[in-house]
Amino acid sequence: MKNIDWKRVWPHVFAIGIFLVVALFYCKPALQGKVLQQSDITQWKGMSHDIYQYKEQHGEAPLWTNSMFSGMPGYLIAGKTNNDVPYYFAEALSLFLGKPFQFFFLACICFYFLSQVLRVNSWIGVIGSLAYAYATYNPVIIVAGHDTKMMSIALIPGFIASLILIYEKKYWWGAALTAFFTGALISQNHYQITYYGVIIAVIMTIGYSINWIRNREYKHLLLAGAITLFAGVVGALSNAVVLFPNYEYTEATIRGGSELADAKSNIGKKGLNEEYAFDYSMYKSEPFVMLIPRMFGGSSNNLELDESKSKAIEALQAMPQQLGQQLQGNLSFYWGGIGGTQGPPYVGAIICFLAILGFAVLDSKHKWWILVTCILAILMSWGGFFPGFNGFLLKHLPMYNKFRAPSMTIVIPTFLLCMTAILALQKILFGVEDKAVLQKQIKQGFVATAAVFVLLFLIYFNLDYVSNGDTQLLQKIGQIPDPTQKAAFESAARSMLNGLKDDRQHLFLMDIFRSLFFIAIAGAAIWLYQRKVLKPIVVMSVIGLFSFIDVMAIDVNYLKSENYQEKEENEAAFNPTPADQAILQDKTWYRVLDLSNGVGNAFNGGALTAYHHKTIGGYHPAKLSIYQDLIEHQLYKYPNNQNVLDMLNTKYVIENPNATTVPARPTNLGPVWFVKGIRFTDNAKEEMAALDNLNTRDSAVANKSFSNVLKASFTVDPMASIQLVKNENDVVTYKSRSAAEQLAVFSEVFYNIGWNAYVDGKQTPYAKVNYVLRGMMVPAGEHTIVFKFEPKSHAVGWTVTYICSFLMLLLLAGAIFFEVKNTRAKSA
Repeated sequence: MKNIDWKRVWPHVFAIGIFLVVALFYCKPALQGKVLQQSDITQWKGMSHDIYQYKEQHGEAPLWTNSMFSGMPGYLIAGKTNNDVPYYFAEALSLFLGKPFQFFFLACICFYFLSQVLRVNSWIGVIGSLAYAYATYNPVIIVAGHDTKMMSIALIPGFIASLILIYEKKYWWGAALTAFFTGALISQNHYQITYYGVIIAVIMTIGYSINWIRNREYKHLLLAGAITLFAGVVGALSNAVVLFPNYEYTEATIRGGSELADAKSNIGKKGLNEEYAFDYSMYKSEPFVMLIPRMFGGSSNNLELDESKSKAIEALQAMPQQLGQQLQGNLSFYWGGIGGTQGPPYVGAIICFLAILGFAVLDSKHKWWILVTCILAILMSWGGFFPGFNGFLLKHLPMYNKFRAPSMTIVIPTFLLCMTAILALQKILFGVEDKAVLQKQIKQGFVATAAVFVLLFLIYFNLDYVSNGDTQLLQKIGQIPDPTQKAAFESAARSMLNGLKDDRQHLFLMDIFRSLFFIAIAGAAIWLYQRKVLKPIVVMSVIGLFSFIDVMAIDVNYLKSENYQEKEENEAAFNPTPADQAILQDKTWYRVLDLSNGVGNAFNGGALTAYHHKTIGGYHPAKLSIYQDLIEHQLYKYPNNQNVLDMLNTKYVIENPNATTVPARPTNLGPVWFVKGIRFTDNAKEEMAALDNLNTRDSAVANKSFSNVLKASFTVDPMASIQLVKNENDVVTYKSRSAAEQLAVFSEVFYNIGWNAYVDGKQTPYAKVNYVLRGMMVPAGEHTIVFKFEPKSHAVGWTVTYICSFLMLLLLAGAIFFEVKNTRAKSA
């Protein structure tokens, strides 16, 4: 303890204390025992319930779940893993705080670590850390329940900082922490944010490499490259137990493409098609919301103006009550390109201002690679509104066609603007460069800021403030057949929409002046410092206080006390409805179709149903492509698809959740049955089309590629029988009896990457029938048929994860050893 330099340590202790206090204060309702109402987490609890029930009974999680889409790999939801080292590293960094404290605290800690690697004053580091952690995009996604996305965003600064350590010749610590942060980032299982982190890292590495080549540091270039590659691979493969199965699964999902891909489909031949991938794109001027929060209205759902100040609400109140109530659902202040949003990705006026100054005052070491990355990310955020460029990336940038929602790339400039801001403030307050040159550069930054606001005013006067939703409303009204009713609705709608345009315009202008106000405070503080009126500590205090107030004043509109619930109220979402209770009396093996909220929701938001039932619907962003094909071409046709419902073992259809009785479907085929014949098709389109009129009780259809596994002709035994004995997720057992070889159809989703079939213990081939199910020729006699889910990728990944986790710990031990050794050498 005597050798500790407390003068250097105390600022870091204070910083951690500030981060903790702010997180606890902002999330105060959670301290009172309340929990956040998060729609995506509610969905996740529904889809994962089957897995946790199995774990309670068997002591470990299954690899397959029966909960949704007639069955799918469970490791995508809450699987059996051993990547504990990277996972607990992230938990330890967040002090094992619960939700939602840990999100903000971890983001602060990781960004503060980056600030110290960049040799920034600790108090400036605190300013940047709070700005990054509380950038408005973060509370917005937390409320939505995007926990893994938020954790990944929080970890990115640590990942980049670790790479910088290597590049600044701190090899051991850089290698160890690069491995740990890479592992922690990937362990969150949000590959899109990880992908964006890699984009930042690649462009930064190119920037550093150019400098090394210019300075002829070839040895360091090779050494840094080798260490980075080794540490990154070790960190990534500490999650091999998740990565390997996920990689092979991706090729079978909508992100891997579909055999039925056409112009109308969301899926391409080898990934998401352009239209689907570019959903949630930003208008070209929309990234300015990082500076002007409600430039495009703010939120789709929030009331962004007081009722007394809103022209749209005034118009609604002036019209007949019934008409106003019908139109009120179309009241949305947001009118940007994304279509709908919970809130803007606001970074902060002061942070944006400091970043602009940074691009004027910083040297080339960080400035150019940051600027290039920001520009690239903004171009990518335009998505479908800049199709030439982004279409090229979709086709040629590796893995990019696996992701959608281009607007998400805004997390890149959010991070980099915060990073540039602290570097700028550090140089302005503590730089040792020529003061006259610095003053000139600062003036250039002020001029650039003024130019940005001139541009914003020009945009303000040239926008139309009309959303796609507004246009669709008028088009819908235009289809009303009754001329009198149509005229009444159109007049009322135009009155509301004109008021809404005025409200949106008012929000934009109001926030321009709001941002100018905060920038004026920060600019005045810097100008007074240049005049030697203020000391650095005063400037940091003023900028730190007002930059935090700036962002927090916007944040509280999107993550507020109303977003919290009592625990009991939150759990009430999982209470069984009367219809659920009626169905649960049935103890046989069956599936359910829940149409309580319509056919579309059943297959795109129906994971809550899986809490109580095995459902043919659900919610997951990476469904098997064959099942998505079935949804689009057959299940959306309900009720004109009864034969398909039969083959999926759909015994119950819930139409009214409050019904006390739900009749069983008499034509349901159960978990397995013998058919009398099979038809082979030339391609996937023919196979899908055959399902339109297929008598699934007696017949099956399959692609001709399986004609070597299934027989077109066989002797039908009318007395043959086959039944399910038990289904234990990863192991499904059947019993059969027949006088001759029969063709069995199993109402289980075909996924041959890991599912193996055994007849009396001998592995037996099976085929894909009816586009999504399993079929097998069952020999004559009495037999036990067992399907086992035993993916090799998971077993191999398990071993690789252990090896790489051990290597990570070795790297950390090496870093500590050499740190102690060097410290002793210096003090000797």
